[in-house]
Formats: sequence, structure tokens, C-alpha cells
Amino acid sequence: MFNTKTHKIVSLLMVVALLVGIMIIGASAVNYSGPSIKATLMSQDPDPVEPGQMVKVKFKIENEGMQSSQDTIVKLLPKYPFSLYGDITEKNIGKLQAASTGADAVIVEFNVKVDESAVEEDTELELQLLTGENGISYTNNEFMISIQTHDAVLAITSITSEPSPIAPGNTASVSIMVKNTADSLLKDINFKLDMNADDTPIAPYQSSSERIIPQLQSNYQQTLTFNVIAEPDAASGLYKVPLTITYNDEMGTSYSYEDVLAVMIGEKPKINTYVKKSTVMEENAAGKVTIEVANAGNTDLKYLELTLLPSDDYKLITTRNYFYLGNLASDDTQSEEVEIYINDLNKDENGDKIVHIPGQLKYVDANNQNYQQAFDLELKAYSSSQLKKFGVIQSGNGIIYVFIIILGVGGYFAYKKYKKKNGNGKK
Repeated sequence: MFNTKTHKIVSLLMVVALLVGIMIIGASAVNYSGPSIKATLMSQDPDPVEPGQMVKVKFKIENEGMQSSQDTIVKLLPKYPFSLYGDITEKNIGKLQAASTGADAVIVEFNVKVDESAVEEDTELELQLLTGENGISYTNNEFMISIQTHDAVLAITSITSEPSPIAPGNTASVSIMVKNTADSLLKDINFKLDMNADDTPIAPYQSSSERIIPQLQSNYQQTLTFNVIAEPDAASGLYKVPLTITYNDEMGTSYSYEDVLAVMIGEKPKINTYVKKSTVMEENAAGKVTIEVANAGNTDLKYLELTLLPSDDYKLITTRNYFYLGNLASDDTQSEEVEIYINDLNKDENGDKIVHIPGQLKYVDANNQNYQQAFDLELKAYSSSQLKKFGVIQSGNGIIYVFIIILGVGGYFAYKKYKKKNGNGKK
């Protein structure tokens, strides 16, 4: 026989068992009183998908309740930027077995096209589950499709330098125009120039070598400017400065790429052309003229050509009017000698007679820039009296005096000879 204490314990256990049984029966009534169907987005392929591409989306349809007595219809509700791609809107997956979850769930696929003008972001794809008169709509951002361009591209559209080229020792402003060619916002855009290389004679001037654009909207462009200075002894030429660009897109993806900034160093050539010497000084006379070309700038020259042009003031006796002088280094000269005949000249407003020798120079600088330069050399012609006055030629009276002396000496000797001959005859 049970004692009183044991009887109480048994009674308590029976009450607990009864309560647990009631809870189990109640739970079973709730969970298995009918079908409990739900849909889950399993995957998208590709992920992310680019605007203009097709994406395959997979849904997992599960039934956590009793077997459905009617067929289940899975209905896609595509709206911009989505549209069906060779597929149907509704798919009948039949009656769902009880507790068909996990590996027993039904997988439904749809092929969807993303519009070419779709914005880069997570975009909702809507779906409905229909079982008889009952339906479940997934239209509250439950299913989000990731849309993103392959690369969020920040393009450099132009690079300008003012002035260009940069003269050694001078400053310039280098401007870079960039454009956001992606279809979404770009953020934290950083530009950094590397001017630390020993062979780069360029340095930042009164500013840093780094610029930042906080954000740039899609299809917008912006210009950023770097102030630089060329070293005083920088040689002419094209220098490439490494440029590093980093930025983030709206999805938080970071991008980084390397580029180069081309900077031209040099200055406009300074060429002087002049008559170095001349042996012809009066009109209606011929002589030699030496023409010299001097490079008075810092830039070496290549392929220097000299051409003399026709003029009414002179006639070229030399057989050619073209001369190839070749390379001409900074602070150096080249010269050519020509023979000319000076024609009759008219006096200018100052009463002088000037011979004009026109010509043309062609050359290439150290940066392979072509130049063409005209010149007009002036050579003054003097009269005979002016040349006698300057002592360049002897006066005509001196010649007469010499002629008289010669005649006198000749007459003296003729007289002596005559006298000697007559004296001999008297004997």
C-alpha cells in the first residue's frame, strides 16, 4: 500500500503528464490543422546581376503544416526593372506534402531580365503563393535582387596644363577632369600623385600632391587641380607622374587603379639670325655674306633648315638657297656663307640704302614640336664717297699722285737716256 506521501507524489506526476499531453495535443492542432506554406529566395545567378543581363532566381517552397488539398500556384509579379525572359508568370507545383521542408521542399526557378537602365542597388522582386482561395503576397521587400555594374568606373576625360609646356623653374596648374560613368554614386574619391622619383623633376607647389572628392553622382564630372613647379635645371621632355585613384561605390565595394599624368617640360625656343660679316658694301657689286643662327634659349634644336627667299634687292650668286644646319644645342651657333650681287637700291625714309635678305628657319625642339620662323636680314649699302670717307677704299687723288710720280720717274730716265745718246754722237 502507498503511504500518504507517495500518493501525493504520484498524483502530482499524473497532473504534470496530463498538462503536457494537453499542450502536445494543442500544438498538434495548431501546426497540423492545415497546410502552412512559405517561400524563401534561395539564390540569384549571377549575384550581383548587371543591368541588361538575365538572372535566374530560385525560390524554395516549404509546407510546415498538413498536406494541401489543392494545388499551389507560384506567381511572379515582375515590375521595372524586371521582366520575364522566355518564361511564364505562373507555375503550378501541385499539392504539397505535409512537413515538406528542407530537402523535401519544392524548388521553383524563374528567368528574369534586368533592364539596361536599371539603377545599381538591391531591388525588390515580388511573388505570390496561391492555394485555392488563400494567398500569400511577398511585396514588402522580402525578396531583394542585387543589381550592380561589373565595375564602377571613374573615367579621366581630360588632362590640361597651364602653361604647357612648363618652363624650367616655373609653376603650372595641372587640371584633371573626371567623370562617374557608373550608374550609381561614387564616394571617397582620392587622387594621389607620386612625384618622389629621382627622375621626376616636378614637385607640388604651395599645395599637397593629394586631392579628395567626397562624392560624385552618376554621369557627373568634376575638375580637380594640382599646382606644380618644374626644377630650374630640368631638361626638356615628357615626364610621366604616377597617379593612384581609390574610391568606393554605394555597395561599399572599394576600387583602386593606377594611371599616369603626363607633364611636358620645356620652353619656346629663342633663335636669333643675323649677318656675321660681309665683303660687299655697295650696290652694283658682288661679295660674300656670312649668315649666323644662334640658339639663345635653354632648349636644344634638331633638324634646323635655313632657306633664303627671293628679293629685288639682291641676286643670289651661290648655286643654292637651301642649307641644312642639323642640330643646334643651347648657347651654340651655326653659320653659312653665301655670295650675292647687290642691285640698284632706293633710299629709305632716312636716306639710307638697305639690302633686305629675307629667309625662313624650320626646326624641331626637344619635345618634337615643329617650328617655322621667318626673318629679314638688313645689310646697309654705302656709296663710294662714303667708303672713301670711312677709309674702306682709297681716294681717287692718291691714285693720280702715284700716276704723276710714275710718269715723272719714267720721264727722268728717258731724258737721261736721250742725253747720253746725243752726247756720244758729238764725239
